Amino acid sequence: MKLSRLAPLAFLALTLAFAATAPAQVPAPQKVFPYPIHKKTLENGLDVIVIETPEFKSVLSYNTLVLAGSRNETERGKTGLAHLFEHILFRHRYAEEEGGYDERMSRLGTHNNAWTWFDVTFYHPLSFTSNFLSRETPTEKVPGVAPLEASRFTGLDFTEKIFKTESGAVLGEYRRNASFPQLRLSERLLALLFPHHPYGHETIGYLEDVRDMPNHYEAARRFYDTYYRPNNCVLIVAGDVKAADVFAQVEPLYRDWQSQPVPPIVPTGEPPRQEQREHVPWEADVAPLVWVAYRMPAFKPGTAEAAVAQLLNELVVSPAAPLFKKLRYEKQTASTLDFEEGTQGFESFDPRALVVSAQLYKEKSAERGPAYFDEVSADIIASLDDLKRFSRQKDSKKLLETLKSKYRYDFLAAMSSPARIAQTFAWYYRFDRDPDVFEKLLQSVQKLTPRDIDRFAQKYFVPENRAVLTLAYEPPKQVAREVQQ
Repeated sequence: MKLSRLAPLAFLALTLAFAATAPAQVPAPQKVFPYPIHKKTLENGLDVIVIETPEFKSVLSYNTLVLAGSRNETERGKTGLAHLFEHILFRHRYAEEEGGYDERMSRLGTHNNAWTWFDVTFYHPLSFTSNFLSRETPTEKVPGVAPLEASRFTGLDFTEKIFKTESGAVLGEYRRNASFPQLRLSERLLALLFPHHPYGHETIGYLEDVRDMPNHYEAARRFYDTYYRPNNCVLIVAGDVKAADVFAQVEPLYRDWQSQPVPPIVPTGEPPRQEQREHVPWEADVAPLVWVAYRMPAFKPGTAEAAVAQLLNELVVSPAAPLFKKLRYEKQTASTLDFEEGTQGFESFDPRALVVSAQLYKEKSAERGPAYFDEVSADIIASLDDLKRFSRQKDSKKLLETLKSKYRYDFLAAMSSPARIAQTFAWYYRFDRDPDVFEKLLQSVQKLTPRDIDRFAQKYFVPENRAVLTLAYEPPKQVAREVQQ
């Protein structure tokens, strides 16, 4: 999840103005996030969050977080259902009309999209505040964003024909993604690190399951009925709105949505406790890849471990990090270096993987062969091992203070719109359902010491937590043919 940036001076002014209003006699840390966050939980368990951002005039970001993703696909042969339902919700038959929901959203001028992840599915229409509720015109009643969204979550209407059509669309999406080597690498990596957990498969599902998906209408219905429940969802409204108005207006739309207990995820075995290595051949002539992955702890906002995780991007793969300088400039062995799946891919309900991805040079790979891959992977491992002794590095305290300041600035500067605010809030709120989660994150980072980084690296950057995957072009074998004259 990449975060965009807000104009620094404007945001700094807002932050300082907010901080200045706090009583001087209160010793507790001053709140940094400048917008009020309001929460109300309906009787059916639906959390309703309102983030008032009046500076963004006439903007409405209306978001629904479903606390279910591919992690919840525990039935063998039925992977990819969470992602499939992301598609199907856009085919909701509002007023029993084919395309009824989508057509009405389009008429409102709404930018409407969603994404599916391992832990969650997130729906995020973006519109105007004037479109929040329904309105009357001389010829018809035009439904607003709130009633349209409530309709598809509280009473999704789709047919088996729609289900099969969208299953075909997902298969097409898989085939498109399969043209990129990252999908194959990810499938192999997840299978190695998480053989007994639903994290062991990609969000889109296994290919054989996606192909067979049109035959799993009843299983898909069960998935929707189990996880699309108010007690397993969060409604987040951000923009030029008032919390009291939003609470009063959405409660009648959602109060008849019935809650239901959500089954827990129970892994069927222990993860492997040894380093694993695998080479993946690729049939197209692409730049080689090296992935070095480590299992990370489950993310718990406010803890020292979670705070260290927030700084790993700067410590490992940013242009200022020693590893980046070494691979990109000093040795010139990698053209790019990053965390695969973005900087927040490993912030999950259960332990997942941090993946350091390096793209190599085709020419050097052809010249040096396996030794080239071994050198790059060894450099990545050595750099992560160096973090076990971070506190002994020269000026480690000063460097850490610089990273803390940069993290705080970047975190706040990323709140560039109500949509970004809502999405970032949803990403972290899901863990503890704490409306003060932003403050908790920022304060935990501020408290970090160099020894906290040592302890984190010593605990998690160990061989038994590690997998190393490489990918390179291998030409298909030539088949001899006898040509008849």
